[in-house]
Order: sequence, then C-alpha cells, then structure tokens
Amino acid sequence: MKIAICLIPVLLCVENAFTSNPKDSVKISVLPVPTLGYAPETRGYAGAVCQLAFKSGAKTRLSSVKAEFQYTQRKQSIAELSGSVFLPAEKWLINFLAHSSRFPDYWWGIGAQTPEIKKEAFNSKRNWLEVSVLKKVGVNWFLGPIFRQQRRNEIAFAQTPSSAALKVTAAGLQCLHDSRNNMLNPANGAFLDVQLTRNVALEAGNGNRILMDGRRYMKTGQKSVAAGRMAFSYLSSPTHFFDLALLGGDRNLRGYYLGRFRDQGMLVFNGEFRTVLHKRWGATMGVAAGTVFSKPTAIFINPFKPAFNAGLRFVADRRENINLRIDYAMGIKGQSGFYFAFGEAF
Repeated sequence: MKIAICLIPVLLCVENAFTSNPKDSVKISVLPVPTLGYAPETRGYAGAVCQLAFKSGAKTRLSSVKAEFQYTQRKQSIAELSGSVFLPAEKWLINFLAHSSRFPDYWWGIGAQTPEIKKEAFNSKRNWLEVSVLKKVGVNWFLGPIFRQQRRNEIAFAQTPSSAALKVTAAGLQCLHDSRNNMLNPANGAFLDVQLTRNVALEAGNGNRILMDGRRYMKTGQKSVAAGRMAFSYLSSPTHFFDLALLGGDRNLRGYYLGRFRDQGMLVFNGEFRTVLHKRWGATMGVAAGTVFSKPTAIFINPFKPAFNAGLRFVADRRENINLRIDYAMGIKGQSGFYFAFGEAF
C-alpha cells in the first residue's frame, strides 16, 4: 500500500499533462511514466515505461508500442519492446516482442505440486524474440505466420548441473479474432488467439505446441465492465525448462511467482469486474485459478491454484482511453505481488 500511495503524485502529474487540451486532434499519444512496484519474481523494482498509441487511419483501431526498462531489488535488469500495430484499414496486423534481461531466478522443478523446499536459485542471460504478421481474412479475423526464439546464455544453477547456452526456435501459424473496441482497455467485444507451432532444432526434441487464449468483455452498466478469460497451452514433447508452460506472473496468474509451477501444459481462468469511481479514476476486483499438467488427461487431477486481485485505475490518455493500472494480487501460501503497467492484464 505504501508503494501505491507513492505512485499517486506520479499519476496526478500525468493527469495534468493530459488535461490541458482534452479535445486536441493529435493522432499520436506518448505516455512516459516512471514505475515503482513489487512482484514475486523481482521484489521491489524501479524503472520507466513509455507507451506510444496511434491510429494509422480513420477506420483503424488503436495500435500500441511499449518500451520498458526495470532494475530490481534482486539486481535484475529487464529491457523490453513490444507492440501490436494495425496497418491502414486493418488489412494487416503485426505483433512483436523483443526482450532482453539478466535475471537471477528460481527453479522448483516440474509439476503442479512441487514443494517449496525444492527451491533452487539460478542465473541466466535471456533473450526472447517473437513476431507474427497477420493478414485480414474476414471481419475481425486475421491469419498468418508466427516465429518465436528463446535463448539462454550463461546459465548457472546453484546445485543442478547446467549448460552454458540453450536455444529454442519455433515457427507456425496464428489465427486471431479481435472485435475488442480497444486493445489496451476493452469495454466490449471478444478476443481469440489460436497458435499452432512446432519447435525445431531443439536438442531436447521437436514437438508441436497449441496455444489458445479466449477473452470476452461485456458492459454491465454505464460505467462497469465484466471481463473473462481462459488460456490453454500444451507442448507434445519434452523441452528445455524455460520453454515449459509457466504459471504465474502479470499475464497468467497474478500473485504467483512466474514459473513457480511449470509443466508441458497450462490452463488458467480469469474473471474481473472493472468500474469507474470518479472522473478518470477507477477500480477493479477479480479472481483467478490455474494449474499445470504433464498431459491433457491429467488437467483436472492436479489442484488448481486460486488467486484474488484488486486494483486502482487512472485514465492517462482520455482521447484513446488508455489506463495506468496498479494491481495487488494474492495467491496461497504467502504468494502475492504489486503490478504497475499500461493497459489491462487481459
């Protein structure tokens, strides 16, 4: 809560910056903001994030590009550039992610019931590149190739024998349906992302991965929105430890350490209620549950991990309705974390 209170002056400065001319017709908005927060995988962190939002045409939805840098209490450095860009008339959609970090981390083993006593520290330098180029094939439907590569260098476990460098390359097809009115702060519409990829040139063995991410947004009042999400992934063959499905983190199960549970597959459910409190300020409450599994037939054998989250919202860009969010999420057995970002988690 102290961290959240310290962030309020920052939000007020941003509010003043975008209140001067709310009817301005500029099509590009840039939101640079310093960040402070706490997450299970980083402990305390400080950094900066810059969100660029723009429209490539009058009949095109909002595109976004985000650059972020963080330095954490655990001496981790993280740099990331990501974006989703609609070309004019939404004939093409380009998604990309470039991530580089030096990241002291933890490993508990594989499975949904790994005990805390198995926790082991390790270090690595990690790089991630993901790009998809999708062509519009119908109303709100996009189809095209996707490429992904993960690389770990300078891997050093405290106890387990480790390798100097490991790499996973995957390629395949992505089918996307997106009828959301706003990618960063949706109030209505649906989203469905289906990816079929194959790991290639992998020492541990090639395998096929299916990933599905479905979301639905509904207005429940003039100022309220109900959001729901289900995410599923499964890889058919063994892979390197960092390429397994990971439970936790800001995206899949807030409140849990990213990678606290990992396995060949993952299933997560999220539900959230979002409402406006006063003018540009809002709040959210949500629940979630997720698990990992070795094969699809074992999904409901393993226990689901529950989580609860609540948060504060501030409309940083009124023209494009872009939120800054502060979330506190709590799991079981002492798992919890603060999250600070532009846009919603899903």
